[in-house]
Amino acid sequence: MAKNELNSLAVSAFCESMAMMLEAGIQPDEAAALLAEDSGAGQLQQAALSMQKSLLLGESLSQAAKTCGMFPDYAVRMIAAGEVSGRTDSVLRSLARHYASQDQLQKKLKSAVFYPGVLLGLTAVILAVLVAKVLPVFTGVYQSLAGSLAASSYGYIRFAYIVGWAALVITLLLAVILVAGLALSGSSAGSHRLARLFEKFPFTAPAARKLAVARLASALSLFLASGVDADTALTAASDMVDHRGLRAQLQACHEDMLKGKGLSTALFEHKVFEPLYGRMLISGARSGQADTVLARLTQLFTQDAQVALDRLIDSIEPLLAAFLTLAVGVTLLAVMLPLIGILGSIG
Repeated sequence: MAKNELNSLAVSAFCESMAMMLEAGIQPDEAAALLAEDSGAGQLQQAALSMQKSLLLGESLSQAAKTCGMFPDYAVRMIAAGEVSGRTDSVLRSLARHYASQDQLQKKLKSAVFYPGVLLGLTAVILAVLVAKVLPVFTGVYQSLAGSLAASSYGYIRFAYIVGWAALVITLLLAVILVAGLALSGSSAGSHRLARLFEKFPFTAPAARKLAVARLASALSLFLASGVDADTALTAASDMVDHRGLRAQLQACHEDMLKGKGLSTALFEHKVFEPLYGRMLISGARSGQADTVLARLTQLFTQDAQVALDRLIDSIEPLLAAFLTLAVGVTLLAVMLPLIGILGSIG
């Protein structure tokens, strides 16, 4: 995110307010002025005032948002598409829902990161105390003993050292990755890099693709509703997609369309959408309602992406807790087994 870029909640509030005022027949410049008056001092007020100045100079809403420099590029492009199709208010409503969902996701990610972060920190301290303070004490005790009992005990201690240090290194590595991810998410360039990484990891790739497909369907729906031809619509929508794998599929679809295939057929054959959804789009195209079907698919894809992300987030904490519990437990067990043997021999 750029330094002065509005956060997701502010973008959602702006789009929702503008949509209501435009539907009420208020001109965009007047709507921006009213929004600036109602907003407290802050970035949202600055954005509204900046847009009002641009709108008074004759710029369109999308041009004013771009000139302002405080709106995400995706929002600017979608507003522009809405202006072309004459559906600016509905696009703003859609953007309000989109960025409200993003805000909820960001809050959930932060809350999901907080507990693992605390758990990693506490576990790193425990493991560090074990390998730096506790294990040397037991090592000294076992080394002072003689016979086979001492030899077997020393083997357990060596195993405990290996497990303890390995778990500590992994814990610190996870903590560094967690901190680096949080730092990257604070900038637009960093978020772009994270998105690239999410595309590659098996656990995050499905959710990343679902989000990209939802954006594609939304853009295609708007462009087709605006009356542009399918080839231009696909090209323009592809520019809004950052997912490399999906962009490669769309390029292949574009090449097939140049050979005479229809948009829905090309998307179906290259498996851009799931087969069921692909057939829905083909049926919609045959009835002349491709944009309506795509709008419905956008809702379905967004819901699927949200569910996939929720599952991913919910699975992180138990997996991390299981790993850390196992690491500490094995280390402690390796330390205590020789002691149990010693006490047994004494008894």
